[in-house]
Amino acid sequence: MKTILIAAELKKKRPDAAGESALEELWRLAETAGLEPVQKIRVRLNAWNPATLIGSGKVEELKGLIAELGAGAVIFDEELLPAQQRNLEKALGVTVADRPRLIIEIFAMRARTREGKLQARLARFNYSLSRLAGHGGGMDQQRGMIGGRGSGEKKIEYDKRELRVKITELEREIDAIRRERSTQRGKRDSVPMPQVSIVGYTNAGKSTLLNYLTGGKHAIYADDKLFATLDPSTKRVRLPAGGWALFTDTVGFIQKLPHDLIAAFRATLEEIRYSDLILHVHDLSSPEAQRQHEAVIATLAELEVHDIPVINVFNKADAVKDAAVSAWAPGRLRPVVVSALTGKGVAGLLSSCERSLSRRWRDYELTVPPGSKGAIKEIYDSCLVQKASYGPDGVTLRFRATPENYARVSKRSGNTP
Repeated sequence: MKTILIAAELKKKRPDAAGESALEELWRLAETAGLEPVQKIRVRLNAWNPATLIGSGKVEELKGLIAELGAGAVIFDEELLPAQQRNLEKALGVTVADRPRLIIEIFAMRARTREGKLQARLARFNYSLSRLAGHGGGMDQQRGMIGGRGSGEKKIEYDKRELRVKITELEREIDAIRRERSTQRGKRDSVPMPQVSIVGYTNAGKSTLLNYLTGGKHAIYADDKLFATLDPSTKRVRLPAGGWALFTDTVGFIQKLPHDLIAAFRATLEEIRYSDLILHVHDLSSPEAQRQHEAVIATLAELEVHDIPVINVFNKADAVKDAAVSAWAPGRLRPVVVSALTGKGVAGLLSSCERSLSRRWRDYELTVPPGSKGAIKEIYDSCLVQKASYGPDGVTLRFRATPENYARVSKRSGNTP
């Protein structure tokens, strides 16, 4: 469907590259949704129009452009009020949507797992509920069904009630998945491994990075598209000095990420709060790296993610042609520059991860009696073994581990921590 994209801004705000960047991103979002964007427009206004956002004059201009281009939809970069959306559709005679609705539709298209599909449906229903409003005969009160008396229930009230029932059912299903994840997290904690969350702006290369870290063994889907992957993947990654850590690839963030989506995906995104370390992946080749960085930080703040060490990873070093583009990597962020595609800098990144994670590790020594091969294997798998000595009483291992790990392997080997 041919689609016209519009970004509106007030004249009192000085025009800058941010507006054009937002339109470029909206264009990519439209393409991701399977639409055919044909024109993008920046509209500057003296004030917002409460009825149509852009005013009657601009609406008439837009109507002529729709006829000229044969467009069937108009998408605004700004969030529209329900009344504004209805008024615009009535005046223009085509489908009118805003950025939040577009992103929600993309999430619904891209979700693959049962949880992802449920979360996308929940976001869509919550968005629809906020848009329901009565107008015309279609929203008149229904007739009472018993004896033909009473005005009965308005259609809008019926529709809202139906949506609320569906929302409640979805929330119940997602809550069950949240409890299941909590159980899985408890099992994971019983075999403690450091947990690392990979976060970042959509299309920054998070999935490509996790693919490289795992040696491509798990074929995690990665593509040069916005929101190519929505469902989180957790994989075990070997650290340079031995031992393992669990790395989780999370859903990508974006500017103006709809609150309904954040709420729907909160169960998934809350995994970040249980991390020992966060890798914030940036697209070094993007001229919008700074704005994207700020969008991710704002979303993490909304999720109440605090006091977790962060390594700022600047990915796509192989794609940087202009030195000026890569200039935004402030020293205060201590950037680690990598190319997840070629592997450049990834070994250094893993060393940085290990240094950060090792702050929770302590030095221990444990003698494992003969016949406890399972305990020895477990120590090698989840701890950093530094020395092994063999004697008549068994194998004496010197290693670094978290206190939780030490308590577990000590019990497994028959020792008291």
